[in-house]
Amino acid sequence: MIALRDILIFAGLVALAAAVIASLFPVREGASPVPACSDCAFKLTGGYWVQQYNDYASLYLGPREVARYGWAYVDGWPLGVGETVGCNPMYVYVLDGVAYVSCRGGGSVLGRRVLSSVEGVAITSNSRGPGCNYTVNVALNASTTVRVEAYDENGRLVYSASGTPPVTFTFNVPVAGTYRMHIYAPPLLDDWYMLYAEVAITGTKTTVYRTNENTQDLRPNISLKVFDVTNYWKKGYTSVTVYVNPARWSTTLSKPSNAFADFLLAWEDCRNCDSTYGALYIDEVWRLTFTPSGPVLSRIRSSGGYWHEVYADGQLIYTWNKDGPKNDRYAGTNPAITVKFASPDSTMNAEATFTKVCRWG
Repeated sequence: MIALRDILIFAGLVALAAAVIASLFPVREGASPVPACSDCAFKLTGGYWVQQYNDYASLYLGPREVARYGWAYVDGWPLGVGETVGCNPMYVYVLDGVAYVSCRGGGSVLGRRVLSSVEGVAITSNSRGPGCNYTVNVALNASTTVRVEAYDENGRLVYSASGTPPVTFTFNVPVAGTYRMHIYAPPLLDDWYMLYAEVAITGTKTTVYRTNENTQDLRPNISLKVFDVTNYWKKGYTSVTVYVNPARWSTTLSKPSNAFADFLLAWEDCRNCDSTYGALYIDEVWRLTFTPSGPVLSRIRSSGGYWHEVYADGQLIYTWNKDGPKNDRYAGTNPAITVKFASPDSTMNAEATFTKVCRWG
């Protein structure tokens, strides 16, 4: 943990450090790899997120750890142990092995703004556990009332609370989406923020749809179709039928309870099969639901003459037409899960990583 003595020593160097890092390590435009450095600055795109542990912070791309730092700060505020922040793009300034992160589209705030005399608003997010958890700390040297309100895409109020500063507000966003948050304490504060609760998807041979239908034959470039049906549940649907191939094969999903996000995965095992009837993308059909306890992958259908292997987080969980495990369900615990499908036609092997990301801007 960080000692108060270290905070006080560092505070006097903040202004100088900000000027030095701005001149020596400007943030580069465009996607950048993660360099191994103790003093540098870079911009990342593609679904990076950082998590704070007891004595270090880890930077991840999906489920893969790509760097470690002494601690992580987001816009000048330290992450608490267990807290995560992800955004795209992400600006990272590394100074003396400590990471200063910004999700606001530019340079980060340097320094450790944790002294009680500091006035302002600090927002942190945590993707562990159910939904997205947000914490708002408001420190004002004034006798006033602070109110925090959050609204969903349809303008519905999903959270409202008030208090006298210094005050902390903590609330949960249970379903993926884009929310607006209003923090006001007239005449001192009247600010709006966007809260992004989402599942970032990256992968190979994979495409994502936010509708319930795509019947195209997309081989050989695409072998895995992912249908995000979360919005149907938010609109009040109790079931939705998803169409996946030229033959209009379909499956009907019922609304899950307390789901943060919900996906149908439809995979094709062969580059040249079924060109006449169009019975494609049904060799493996699985459902991935982000539940309050974590991501759950469940099998709907397996078919075809080829053998199949299905992996979750690097574990072989199911095989078709060959010896091996026959697990119809896999429950993960982390905010990310990687799913992989393989067959003898390796050109159709597909892999997708789903990462729950809770960010603000």
